[in-house]
Amino acid sequence: MTRWQGALATTVLATPQVQAHAFGARYDLPLPLSLYLTAAGVAVAASFVIALLFLRTGWARPLHVDIPLPAKAGHAFSTALSIVGLIVLAVLLGSAFFGPQEAMHNFTTVWVWVICWVGFVLFSALVICLWPQIDPFRRLAAFSVWATGRPWHGSAANLPSAAGLMAPAGLLAIAWIELTSDWSEDPQMVGLLLTAYLLIALFGGLAFGEQWFRVADPLSRIFAVLGRVAPLSVTSATTLRVRPPGEGLLNKAEPIRGEVALVIGLIGIVLFDGLSETAVWTEVLDFVSNSPFLRSPLLWLRGQGADLIQVIRTIGLLITIAAFYGAYWLLMILMGALVGGTLPIGQLARAFAGTLLPIAVAYHLAHYVSYLLIAGQLIFPAASDPFGLGWDLIGTRNWSINISIIGARHIWWIAFTALIAGHALSVLVAHRRALQLFEDTRRAVLSQVPMTIAMVGLTVLSLWILSQPLTE
Repeated sequence: MTRWQGALATTVLATPQVQAHAFGARYDLPLPLSLYLTAAGVAVAASFVIALLFLRTGWARPLHVDIPLPAKAGHAFSTALSIVGLIVLAVLLGSAFFGPQEAMHNFTTVWVWVICWVGFVLFSALVICLWPQIDPFRRLAAFSVWATGRPWHGSAANLPSAAGLMAPAGLLAIAWIELTSDWSEDPQMVGLLLTAYLLIALFGGLAFGEQWFRVADPLSRIFAVLGRVAPLSVTSATTLRVRPPGEGLLNKAEPIRGEVALVIGLIGIVLFDGLSETAVWTEVLDFVSNSPFLRSPLLWLRGQGADLIQVIRTIGLLITIAAFYGAYWLLMILMGALVGGTLPIGQLARAFAGTLLPIAVAYHLAHYVSYLLIAGQLIFPAASDPFGLGWDLIGTRNWSINISIIGARHIWWIAFTALIAGHALSVLVAHRRALQLFEDTRRAVLSQVPMTIAMVGLTVLSLWILSQPLTE
């Protein structure tokens, strides 16, 4: 949680309605927490049994229905979304540099960190991914390519496969800015970051054309992988695909380099954010501050002007992601041993990384739903006067936050349901993925034993993390 998000929590905690609000409110569980954790683990394990009993080789094929759309309507809709994306980017840059400089009142900070990074991410994964149609960076890059007479598709310059690692690196940078640095609470700094991202996108598009956004661009890659979980997909300007949730994860497209790190990062980042709100993190801070071994380097860093809390949170973020990444590769090694080493470990890792995406989406929903519903209301006064000129464009300039929109009890049950559903879906998708990869059902089932055990453990861990600041 960034400092300005903490300031929001402090503001709402000062109101008399705090008992109905997620910030600081706690839910008195009717049963011991251990029973909920056990039930969640059993439910996820049961999904493996269901997959074992009912899923056979025929279920490995993707299931979907393509709905044709009128060509003119499809192109008009895509064009409208592109225009909206460009307008929003212009307003974001204008508000960042010329609007109110308090983060909670600035259109740019609220839009970037709440509406886009939480709300639009969830919409893209739970409903439909429209980022390719909206993406203003891609549109401006395509226009620059057209204006200079360069090719957009089939660019003469080949983008190295290693450029795919820019996507997880970009994700890590966004997470660090949001969760650790002071930059996220400074509208002008957010504006500078948006400008830098735009310049990089323009350079990448001019140099490599469309393949830059398919391989290297962090936002394009993030929304692309999340969109594979969604039940709806725009496959072309004239085709809407309807499919079961997670079905897009079974497509046999060639994986792009960095996808394993990208998926692991999406889960590890939210796990760290949740873990940093528990008593465990407090104990870590106490240990670090009282450690004789760490005292000298910490004092030296402080003497150099470093913010020690930022340093510790940065290290914690990196360790959490690295630990999860290492655990995933160990899981793949164990899977490879169980199936007789018929496939390289790297191939297994790339094949099953996408099956973890429902977990990432579920944890994102469970962890941020109250933040989205409460902090998201800040967009109404900010949008009514984005430049701080005294406007009231949509009549919501004096909008006040309704903190009773969601309570701790509702958050708990949303989290409980989302985590079970997300992990169970991951188990089912992973089983079907295994049926695609292996020649016989026996090896497919064996490959999923360690995956299921790991997912049961992750279910219990993530639910416990979410319960710490919420229940009593």
